[in-house]
Amino acid sequence: MPHPLSHEAQRACLTALAQVAERVGFDVPLAQYSQVQATEVIEAVTMAYESTLREQTDPRNKPMPPLDSDRPFDDPIPF
Repeated sequence: MPHPLSHEAQRACLTALAQVAERVGFDVPLAQYSQVQATEVIEAVTMAYESTLREQTDPRNKPMPPLDSDRPFDDPIPF
């Protein structure tokens, strides 16, 4: 099942597309891109989408739950 395209992923993909289109020239219709240029668009958009998905699913990006002061491991470590 495909993942829904979040707003962050949409922005990342559009930014990647705009960067490639800027290099090619905004006046060139997408249908007239060469194979190399079209492949560059596909790679840029795909990489932006995959990067956003990795960021969203990376457990390091999730907030940590608050510490419970009653837990024994919250005590300072004796040296």
